[in-house]
Amino acid sequence: MAQERIKNETKFAGEVGIGSELELGVRGEFQLNEYLSWDILHAKYAYDYGKNDGFNELSLETGVRGYSPEFGPGIKAFASLDLGYGFVFNAGEGRFNCFALDFTTGLQLNKNWYVGYGFGMMKHDGAHKDHLLRVGFCF
Repeated sequence: MAQERIKNETKFAGEVGIGSELELGVRGEFQLNEYLSWDILHAKYAYDYGKNDGFNELSLETGVRGYSPEFGPGIKAFASLDLGYGFVFNAGEGRFNCFALDFTTGLQLNKNWYVGYGFGMMKHDGAHKDHLLRVGFCF
């Protein structure tokens, strides 16, 4: 399949994740070429209803995103790794700052939609980990 070359294009995405928490996120992505891009800023809010019920999480991260060549009509595999700052708060236990990590792998289904598995971690005195199904829309 012929794939158009992407040169220094910026796009934005909104995503929702559901699994061990409910997560809402937005990100800006700067595409360096057709296989590699920089997640300029990935901002997320999550409400944990799993093991840490009632915890609210905010994070600001930056990282890289890689794409495979197309293997179907507009379908590509991708993986991203973002690192940054997280903030967790709970009415009963207070609040704390932490290191944030986010890993996602999945399929870019077309120019706009993607779906994948997400792993998130907030690290303070211990590690708080979450596993999610993520669905996103690029615009």
